[in-house]
Amino acid sequence: MSKDAPAADEVASGAPPLSGSGADLWNVTGTVERPSQQIPVIADVDVLVAGGGVGGIIAAVAAARYGARTLVVETHSSLGGNMGPAMFVGGTLHLALHNPEAFPNGLGGIPGEFNRRVVDGEARNVGSDYFRDHHSVSYTALKMLTEAGADVLLSSVVSGVIMEGRRAAGVFVENKSGTLALRSKVIIDCTGTADVAARAGAPVTEMPSNPSAGTFFAIANADWDAYQRALADRGDLSPDDQAWMQAQVCPVSDGFMPWARTACELDGFKIVQTVDDFATLEATLMLSRGEPPLVYARTRVNGNYNPGDGLAMSRIAQHERTYIPEFAAFLRRHVPGFERAQLHVVAPLTCARGGKSIESVYVVTHDDVARSARFHDVVCIYYDDKQYYPGGCDLPYRMLLPQGVDGLLAAGKSAVRRGPQIRQRHTVQLMGQAAGVAAALAVKHGVQPRDVDVAELQRILHALDPELERRGV
Repeated sequence: MSKDAPAADEVASGAPPLSGSGADLWNVTGTVERPSQQIPVIADVDVLVAGGGVGGIIAAVAAARYGARTLVVETHSSLGGNMGPAMFVGGTLHLALHNPEAFPNGLGGIPGEFNRRVVDGEARNVGSDYFRDHHSVSYTALKMLTEAGADVLLSSVVSGVIMEGRRAAGVFVENKSGTLALRSKVIIDCTGTADVAARAGAPVTEMPSNPSAGTFFAIANADWDAYQRALADRGDLSPDDQAWMQAQVCPVSDGFMPWARTACELDGFKIVQTVDDFATLEATLMLSRGEPPLVYARTRVNGNYNPGDGLAMSRIAQHERTYIPEFAAFLRRHVPGFERAQLHVVAPLTCARGGKSIESVYVVTHDDVARSARFHDVVCIYYDDKQYYPGGCDLPYRMLLPQGVDGLLAAGKSAVRRGPQIRQRHTVQLMGQAAGVAAALAVKHGVQPRDVDVAELQRILHALDPELERRGV
């Protein structure tokens, strides 16, 4: 993508090439001209946060608490992203517990406050009870934003960026009221796939790694112990069953055999399915650790596509919405322990790893993590949750700055290339906090985000975060 900034008030599409849905409907070619419009401006704020997921929530609270008139724009009708309406899609709020140095005093600052409020002071990780916590995440987000004086615009999709030279000066959104304009002094891209940065003309990278998309759902009235006994009593699979399992489009999980073969032969239900010609769809099970006693499950969609391809993601969602009820019926008809099982709840959105990320001024690499890199402009510490590296790795402020565009910061997955597991939820929250404070400082001093006094930013973060204080940053 060209690094040249769009002309004033030009909307840069930044749309990625389609990975292909395989459906004839989308094979039509050609273009049409969109008539010019006078778009009503409905808000003029200091800081606009695009995306109300876990990083965007913290960024907006931070910006508002430090004096900026702040607005969050969220695509969905509730806040929290993969920790909210998506029901966590597996995992908890990981705190890099395998690293003995990580957060000995607990996660600090606004993220620590948010997470404590989500579990209402209980001594447990956020996400240890998916069903309770995903509601609490959305509720707590709205409460904290309201208390901080931030505004929220839900059910609104960012469709373009208002450009003034090379500065991102606001966004266009689409909702039931039509196309609307929102002006701002600073934008924080927390969309998860750098959508604002791409539309503003900033260089972005589309990582080719498997995005591992999925949708969470829950099964009620299951007897998990009976299921586990059936697996133990089953013994080793016959050579014929093993051959059948391996012959599928994707090897079937051993935990569903031989019942998956029976369902295929009797009902025609395939436990591993293809989504057109670019992805495979399957499901996994896990036992709830909360109340009520539910068996949680998620679809896994692997293949050659990217989460920024709207047509591909639409096809995936379409397949999931038929697959999930049919998977629940498969469990009930064929799998011991699930004879009374019913589909209890399905998350309203699909989440994915990977996608677009900004070409930041500095990109943190695996080598940086392995050498426990130190940077003069550190704004938070990253601890790998799978491998111990002494002292963790600094995440520099430059990581939040896109190249080629002013008036813009990115936090969370929008600023993270697929590689080091910096997309961990607690790290995304810490990045959001840094971006929110930096945006407020840029507005306060009338400078661009790249010209923020990093020493002043660090002093504020130092007071917020005991980990930075312990490190003496």
